[in-house]
Amino acid sequence: MLCFQNCHRRLLSLLLLVSLALAYTSSARAEGVIRVVADEWPPFSGSELPSGGISLDVIETVLTKAGYNVKTDIVPWARIMAGASEGGFDVVGSLFMDEELQKSLIYGAPFYATEIHFVRQKGSTTTFSDLASLKPYSIAVGDGFLYEPAFDAMNSLNKVTVTTTLQGLRMVGAGRADLTLDSMEVLTHSLQLAGGDLADRVEILPGVLAKHEIHMAVSKTLPNSNEIVDDFNRVLAEMQADGSLDELLRKHIAP
Repeated sequence: MLCFQNCHRRLLSLLLLVSLALAYTSSARAEGVIRVVADEWPPFSGSELPSGGISLDVIETVLTKAGYNVKTDIVPWARIMAGASEGGFDVVGSLFMDEELQKSLIYGAPFYATEIHFVRQKGSTTTFSDLASLKPYSIAVGDGFLYEPAFDAMNSLNKVTVTTTLQGLRMVGAGRADLTLDSMEVLTHSLQLAGGDLADRVEILPGVLAKHEIHMAVSKTLPNSNEIVDDFNRVLAEMQADGSLDELLRKHIAP
């Protein structure tokens, strides 16, 4: 009975999230506004970041140059996932290429590239060479985060769920997890944000788990979704050619 009640509550919560997202987007579309959302994932996206972070700044700049009226927002990843297949949002940013999301979203050209690295406690002998080498270790992973398909699907690993990358770094620094991982830029930003001596207690391993490109993607429920993607790709290519994309990126990440 308890299981039924909990599952029922979760289903109602999910339906509420989807209905709220749909209601908001229907209103925005009626006003001719494209709503762009991303989750809290600094420095790529975040409510406290200049211009919303790398992703939202790039997407808004490109789409505005293409002639669109854009509104950006930071929303929880669970809401993005709930609304993606139902058309709850027009454009989603800060995305890795993902087969499941491609069922409901049309991806634009990438505008940034990043690498996924592991982090260990400084002085530790913990190493990473391939997925099999991770089996002896406890690994702090973000709830619902996507890192690399084979790693994400490897349920035999001892994964400890955390809410944020910073929480995972603190667990490693305190010796409560052997490893954590994320994009190099996210790790660096999180360590700067943490302050104190956390950066002195952990170290980023040189081995790369995955290399990813960062994308935006448009909901297939939009009648002009392909046109938006084409316009985005065209203006992005122009900005790459004239150097204005690099100039914009330098606002967020020092060379």
